[in-house]
Formats: sequence, structure tokens, C-alpha cells
Amino acid sequence: MTTEASTRRLLVPASDDYPAYVDDALSLPSTLLRMLLTGVAAAILTLTAWFVTGRVDLPAFNSSYVLKALSTAGIILTTLIVAMACYRWLHPRTRSTLRSLLSHSATGARPTRVSRWMQTSLGRVTLTSVCYLAPAALVIASLAVPLAATRLYLDGVSVDQAFRTQFLTRMTDQLSWDDMAYKDLPSFYPGLWFFTGGLFAKLTGVAGWAAFKPWALVTIAATGSMLVPVWQRMSGSLPVATAVAMVTVTITLVIAPEEPYAAIVAMGMPAALIMARRAMFGGRAALAGIIVYLGLSANLYTLFTAISALAVVVTSLLACIAYRSIKPLLITSVIGIGSMAIALLGWAPYLASLFTQPHGPTGKAQHYLPSDGTELPLPFFESPALAVLSLLALIWLVVRYRDGDVRALSVGLFVTYGWITLSMLATLAGTTLLGFRLGLPVAIILGVAGVLAIAEFHLSGLRRLYPETLSDTNARLASRVIAILMALACIGYATSIPFTNQDNIDLAYTDADGEAKRGDRFPADSTTYYRNVDATLMEHFTSRAGTVVLTDEKNFMSFYPYHAFQAMTAHYANPLGQFEERNKEIERWSTITDPQELRDAMDAAERDRGWHKPDAIVMRGQLDLKESPEEIAQLTEEGKYPTVVGAGDGTFTYLIADDIYPNQPNVRFRSLQFHAAAFANGWSLTQVGPFVVAVRDK
Repeated sequence: MTTEASTRRLLVPASDDYPAYVDDALSLPSTLLRMLLTGVAAAILTLTAWFVTGRVDLPAFNSSYVLKALSTAGIILTTLIVAMACYRWLHPRTRSTLRSLLSHSATGARPTRVSRWMQTSLGRVTLTSVCYLAPAALVIASLAVPLAATRLYLDGVSVDQAFRTQFLTRMTDQLSWDDMAYKDLPSFYPGLWFFTGGLFAKLTGVAGWAAFKPWALVTIAATGSMLVPVWQRMSGSLPVATAVAMVTVTITLVIAPEEPYAAIVAMGMPAALIMARRAMFGGRAALAGIIVYLGLSANLYTLFTAISALAVVVTSLLACIAYRSIKPLLITSVIGIGSMAIALLGWAPYLASLFTQPHGPTGKAQHYLPSDGTELPLPFFESPALAVLSLLALIWLVVRYRDGDVRALSVGLFVTYGWITLSMLATLAGTTLLGFRLGLPVAIILGVAGVLAIAEFHLSGLRRLYPETLSDTNARLASRVIAILMALACIGYATSIPFTNQDNIDLAYTDADGEAKRGDRFPADSTTYYRNVDATLMEHFTSRAGTVVLTDEKNFMSFYPYHAFQAMTAHYANPLGQFEERNKEIERWSTITDPQELRDAMDAAERDRGWHKPDAIVMRGQLDLKESPEEIAQLTEEGKYPTVVGAGDGTFTYLIADDIYPNQPNVRFRSLQFHAAAFANGWSLTQVGPFVVAVRDK
């Protein structure tokens, strides 16, 4: 069997015949240390950029081209600087003196082509630092700069970003592994990114909703930068590792940057596939690496974990067939046991409750089929840069299929495409496998393979094609041409990031944040009343956490860490919370007109179903007020509330969410009308703008 030592490098090693390349392979301790230091440095750099850009008075992205121009300039400078650093690393400038030339002529040896600066520790550390931090700089230029004038991340608090913000707000207020919405339930959604984000918010003193943007930027930037030492160990070349990391980050930011915890898992998939293959042949470091990757990714984004795990199994089976040995299967068992042990650190509470408590359907999250889910992602026909890279990758994967590491990438690509196809077929069973999410892994695997194909061809293919004409001078010229072409392609593709994500960025400016401010400085919507709603609730309760509120104002729950009686939608609701049954109960409450009957019904839900009853309800409606409309407007300006004289004889509106898959959109919101008479007594009522805040009397 092949040992790890003989398969450690993806590329053909440097030789005396081609001195332009140096062996940059790292030892395991050095790799781990560099990953740690690089991650910390990238995080500090990104946080510094976030802090500085947030305090500079800049126009909004959606109303000016200033941020677009700054972003494009930053991307160009970052790409050019890292390209020059890589070229300088490969071809140090010559500082040959007459004496050195004469001495080498006398001995018959060639003069050493290494500059004095490159021979110093400072020179090598400087170039290495530039390469290691280039991915973080790219994240800053392409995301942090366009978002500089808003405190919200991509998509603002619209659609799915609302529940993600709610989860981070929950973790900031109550650092635990609890559900984002329901009280006293373990989290169903993987919580590692949100848990660490909550810790980050606590340490920095930033509100949970406001921590989303910097934490997303930091995690993507740090992951991208940490990929450089990882790929340096795997490829044996710092420039190749840098190119792989830069391409990975660029593809991620173009295709799916709005979901940062999923993005960082996808960014590590190609390296994980190769580590899994090497682990099959006795690589202990690779074995530990794939175990940690699968275990942590299961607590970040389980869909990509499932793809990676399936690829590991297929790789293992192929290895068993090729070498007629069961050893790869035994190693796969070790990988499975080890990774599941790590995964259970986050999943154990939920799984234990799932087997011991009543729960609703567990497959609601798969009830989503957008148009992307009906198509096969083919990067070959997308942007020119990615198309060329993907085509080169496909050729390389076919030609070099006998190489184990190349075969591992091929298996990962095959499994991903297979999953996408099965997801389409799963619609016959009334569900999906969320295949529309897998465009990112496909593009990253092909992008990484394309970079490795170019690097290998440059390293050995050119000399093989032109063994006599490719002198050292021509080799350097070829390096320059390839570096320039790759830099231009990267610039062209990377500068599209702000424009590709324009709709997502616009939402970050048009949505109001937790302080009722919009990034584009236009007046906010009803979010302006949220602070007063919160103040009204806190007059009755000592803590937001533990106070159960029934409301359809999802953004309010995103900004303030109250527990919810009902989650936002079925797709992100914890099955232990029995979303559909709660909907039925809420509908029944809306038919009640007697105050005592309503309170009794809520008490019964807690007693019989174990659901914590609402301590307060926030709905839209109008109470009977003492003041005239003009006096109410004056009170509102003074931050005071009108005097309530009665609940009135009208109704209060609550929007209920239904899962209507396979229709698209897959969620329907319909209006329920609560009878105002049901709140005539037993509730403290306050009119806050368009909202009726009903707090149950104790």
C-alpha cells in the first residue's frame, strides 16, 4: 500500500532541472501553528477593517457608486499584490556580482538566483504573510467595503436572515445550546457558529444582531486565510496554496456568502476529500484532520457534512476494491466513530429529547424547491474565468484519475452531482434533499482542481512539451505570463462580487437595524416602535430571556432575545416544538371572545402539551384611547403612550405561517383576527404605534 509520505504532495516536486520552484512543504506542527497564527491575524485584520470602515462617513451602496469603486480598487490591489508576492517567491531577483559570476565560471556551477532580501528571515516572512492574509484582504475589499455604511450583513434581516439573526441574538443573551425560539428546548439547528458568535458578541460588547456582520466577515476571512497553510502542506508550494485559497474565497463570495457557517464548511471540502483519501493509506495526520472536519462541520451545516461523509464512504469502497483489502473500511469506521463523537457534543441534547418527547415532523426543513433545485450546476457555462477553470479541472480530473488525490476530488464531485440528482427525484416522495444548496461545493471543487491543473502543467508540462527551448529565462517568462493571466482572471471574477450580490447588499441598506436605522438613511418602517414595545414589556418582566411572547413580528424577535410561543416558519422550527399543532392552538384561541376562556385555554396548553404559555402578545390593532389623534401624535414624539380606556370591539391581527410545499413560495402567511373582547380583562394593554401590546396579569 502507498504510504502517506509518498503521497503528501499533489504536485510534481521541484528538481535541479527546474530551479524556479522551491519545496515549501510544511511539517505537521508547523502547519498547525501557522493555521492558528494566520487565523488570529486574519481575524484581527478583518475586525480592524470593520471597525474603521464603520466609523468613516460613506454613502450607501444602493444610492452611490463610491463603495463600488472602493471595493473594485481594493480587489485589484489585493490581487496584484499577492500575484507579485507569489512571483517574487518563485523567482527571487538576481543580485549577481562580477566576483560571484567569475567564481561560478571557474567551478562550472550556475550562479544562485536568490536575492539577499529573500535570503533573510524578514523577506520570507513578509512574502509569506502577504500570501497568508491575502484571502482575508479579499473578503474585506469585496464584502466589508460594500457593507461599510450599514450595520447589517447581506440580506439584512429579510427572509432567512431573520431567523439567523434571532439565533445569534439568543446566543448573545444566553450562551447555551438552546433553541433560538422555544423555551427550554435544545437546539435543532446546528449551533456552533452561533454559539461562538454569541461569545464574540459578549467579549466585544456588541448586540447580537450587530455582531452578525463582523462575525460573518471574520469567520469567512479567517477560514480563507487558514486554507493557505493547509494547502501549502498538501501541495508543497506556497504560491499554489495561495492561489487555491484565493480562488476558493472568490467562488464562495460570488455564489453563497449570505450563509457564512455553510460557506466555511464548503471552503474546506476539497482539502477534506484529499485528507480522507490519505487517511485510508495510513496518514495519521490526515485521519485526525478528516475526523475533526466532519465532527465540527456537523455542528455547522449538516448538509455539506453528509456530502463529505458519503464521499469518504465511496472513496473507502474504491480503495478496498483497488487494493483488495478491508483496511480502508476499518479506517472509515474510525473516521465515523471519531467524527460522530465530536458531532454529538452539539447534537446529543436534541437527539435525546427527540427519542423521549413528543415532536412534530422532522423533515420540514427539506420542503423547499426553488428553480435552482431543478437545475444541474455547471460552472463550465457561467462566468468566463470560472468556466475556463472548470474546463481545465475536468480535463485534469480525467487525465490524472489514477492519482489518488485527484481521484478523491473526482469522487467528491461525482457524489455531489449524484446528491443533486437524487434531490430532484426525491420530489416524488414529497420532499427534497436541498440539492439547490450544492452549487457552491461543485464550483469550489472544480475551482480548486483547476488551479492544481494549471500549477501542475506549469511545473512539469511546459518542460515536457519544450525540453530544449524552455530555458530558465523562458521559464521565468512563462511564470510571468501565467501569473498575469491568473491575476487578470481573478480580478475579473472577483470584482463581480459586489455586483453579483447587489440585491443582497441592497437589503442590508434598506432593512432597518436593531436601532431602527437604515443604512441608506431613509426613514425606517414600523421597526421604529420596537424599542417602545420592548420598554413596555420590560415594565412587567425582569428578563427578556424566559419571557414568552406570541407575535408575528419576526424582526422584533431578531433584535430582542424574548422566547417565542411560535417559531417564524415551519422550515426552521424545532420539531420538538410541534409547529403545526401550535398553529392549530393559536387558531383556536383566535375564535375565543371570553377573557377567562382565553386564559384557561392558554393554561391548558401549558398543562397538557408542555408548551410555555404566552406571557405577552404583540399584535397589530387599535385600542380604545382617551386622546385624540393629534394628542397621540404629540405623545409619540415625547416618547409617551396614549391612555387606554378599553380593548374595543374590533379585532387584533396576527399572521400565521403555513407550509404549502410543493408550491413555490413554500410558505403562506394568512391573517388571524383575535377578538379584542377576549383581552378586556386579565391583560395589561398598551398602544405602541400600530401595535397592541398585551401583557398577561399575574
